[in-house]
Amino acid sequence: MTSFWTPRAGVLVGAAFLAATAIACGAEAKPAAGDAPKAASTAAATATAAKPAAAALKPNPDRAVSVDWLAGKLSDPAVVPVDLRTKEKYDAGHIPGAVLLASAAFNQKTGDVTDLAPAAQVAEALGKIGVKPTDTIVFYDDGGSLSATRAVWSLDVYGHKDSRVLNGTWTSWDAAKKPVTKDVPTRAATQYAFSGAPNSSIVVTMDQMVKAVGDPSKIVCDSRTADEYTGRDLRAPAKNGGHVPGSLNLAYSDAVAKSGEFLSVEELKKLYDNAGIKAQDNQTIFTYCQSGVRAAHAWFVLKYLIGYEKVAVYDGSWEEYGGRSDTKIEGGRS
Repeated sequence: MTSFWTPRAGVLVGAAFLAATAIACGAEAKPAAGDAPKAASTAAATATAAKPAAAALKPNPDRAVSVDWLAGKLSDPAVVPVDLRTKEKYDAGHIPGAVLLASAAFNQKTGDVTDLAPAAQVAEALGKIGVKPTDTIVFYDDGGSLSATRAVWSLDVYGHKDSRVLNGTWTSWDAAKKPVTKDVPTRAATQYAFSGAPNSSIVVTMDQMVKAVGDPSKIVCDSRTADEYTGRDLRAPAKNGGHVPGSLNLAYSDAVAKSGEFLSVEELKKLYDNAGIKAQDNQTIFTYCQSGVRAAHAWFVLKYLIGYEKVAVYDGSWEEYGGRSDTKIEGGRS
């Protein structure tokens, strides 16, 4: 491990959120007959007051910009499109002003586990492509925004003020016949540096995931396929199939339309509600997948498009959890 902060070496996610508890004061003492209506009324009022409210939703759909919005910003030097596709695809044609960045810049391997890269590595990569801390970065890929949402999550962890996703990816830009070029922009390298401590409240550690099992203050969202969830599809390097006990499965791809754009906010809310992923105000949602990439996509949808405040990514995901012999698993190893 390096001396840099990483999710597996970081501090615990945020503050602990208390689970709602039922109040049963006076249960042992049988009230007098005349007191029964009053006691029942008091108990009902207490139960109503103790019932958690649904989480207040604060969506921020501006984090997923339209192709029209980006097309109108191409002449703004403070708006930087970042292309996360392969170099071959970038060279064949890209959004004017877009700079190429390998999606691997946000990742590192710790043994068999894919982790978020250290802040210094991410900052160096941003500096090389000429990005400044004050720039608005718009990430795009051609894979359902998987790489783009992972990049936004990474920068939210480390504190870049304004990063966004191109809604619909390169596919929508090309389909809309927006400007395309093969010219490579000239941007002077910068000495990019993050300021402040990493935002550990959106990162889940292995210990936290273990403790989340059976914890009513946590909702665990498995964003893998149904076959991975049930254990029929075991992917290396994990040694065990199945899922975290009590986790709810909704494939990340269900949130994306055939056009490559995200579903509407109403459709997304209904989709996650129907999967049981509907948080109360005292609950935090943990997302995980195989390597933390699809989990970041689910995080983006839940946090910015639906609007849940308390959402965090288990970066080690199934590579870590399913690679151990001491974790509780359903659907695979017992």
